[in-house]
Amino acid sequence: MQELNKAFLMAMKNSEKKARTCMFHKCNNIAIKSHVLQKNGILREISTNNHLIEQCPPNPFELKNKGILDFKLIGINDVYTFMGFCKFHDSEIFKPIEVNTNLNFNRKIQQTLFSYRGLCQEIRRKEIASEWIKEIYDLSPIGLKHQYDVMLVGYKIGIWSLKYFKNEFEKAIITHDYCNFHFETITIPNIEMCISVPLTIGELDIPADNSFETWKKKQNRPLTTSFINIFPKGEESIVIVGYHKGFICKWTMDLLLRLKNGTRNEVFKELSDLITMRLEFWAMSESLFKKISSDDISLLKDFFRNNVYNHSPNIKTEINLFKYL
Repeated sequence: MQELNKAFLMAMKNSEKKARTCMFHKCNNIAIKSHVLQKNGILREISTNNHLIEQCPPNPFELKNKGILDFKLIGINDVYTFMGFCKFHDSEIFKPIEVNTNLNFNRKIQQTLFSYRGLCQEIRRKEIASEWIKEIYDLSPIGLKHQYDVMLVGYKIGIWSLKYFKNEFEKAIITHDYCNFHFETITIPNIEMCISVPLTIGELDIPADNSFETWKKKQNRPLTTSFINIFPKGEESIVIVGYHKGFICKWTMDLLLRLKNGTRNEVFKELSDLITMRLEFWAMSESLFKKISSDDISLLKDFFRNNVYNHSPNIKTEINLFKYL
C-alpha cells in the first residue's frame, strides 16, 4: 500500500504539472493558470490576507487522518484555478466579466462566459483525474481495478458530454448568438462562497436493475447538464443558473425556485446541500469556513465518502453547514 500511495502521489503531481493546451475552439497554444472566477474582484473581495479556503483532494498519505476530502488555505494567485486558456484567450474572451467594472449579470454574454469557464474547469479536472488513474492502474490491486474501470468510463462519458456543451458555448461566443441557452439571474443574501460548475443530476446513476455494461452502451446522447454560478458581489450574492434549451433539468429549475422564494435560513440550507451532496470544487472565505463546526465537517466527509457515486435527484441530508450564520 505504501508503494501504491507513492505512485498515486506521483501520478497526481505529474498530471498537475503537465503542460496543457488552450481549451478555446481550435487553439493549440499553451494554457496558463486561469481563475474560474474573477481574481481581482470576486475572489479578492472575500479573501483574508489574499487567501481563501478551497476544497481539494488530500495527499494519499493523509487519507487515514483527513479522509477523502481536504480543505486548504490557498493564496489568491492559485485558489480556484485550472490550466485553462492561453494568455490571449484568457484575456480577450473574458473581458466582459474581468475588465468591465459595471457588470450586468442579466446580459447573456456575461451569463454565458461565467458558465463556459466553469464548464471548462470541470472538463480539465476530469481529464486530469483520468490520466492519473490510468497511470496507477497496473499497480493497483484487483479490487481497485474494477472501481477504476467504472470511474474511467464515467469520466469518458462525462468529458464527451461536457464537450458537447463546450462546443455549443463556443458557437455562441464566436457568433454572439445565445439563442440556444436560457439563463436566469437572481440575488440571495450575501454569503462568502464561490461556485461555478456544470451539474448533471440523475442521469449518471446506473439503474438498480441494469448492468454496468448495458448502461454504458445506452450513453449515446449528451447528459442533461445545468450551469450554476454563485458568488458574492457587494451586499448580496449573485446566482446565475442556465441550461441548453435542448436539455432542461427539472431539478435545477426547482432549486432556482427554492432559492428565489426561500427565507434566509432556507436559502443557506439549500447552499449547504449543494456543496455537501453535489459538488467537489468550490471556494469560500476563511471567516465563513471557521463558522462551520468541526462536527459538521466530519459529517460532510462521511456523507461524501458514502455517496460519492450517488447522483440521484432524491438524495437528502440533515447536514446544515451554515446553520450558525
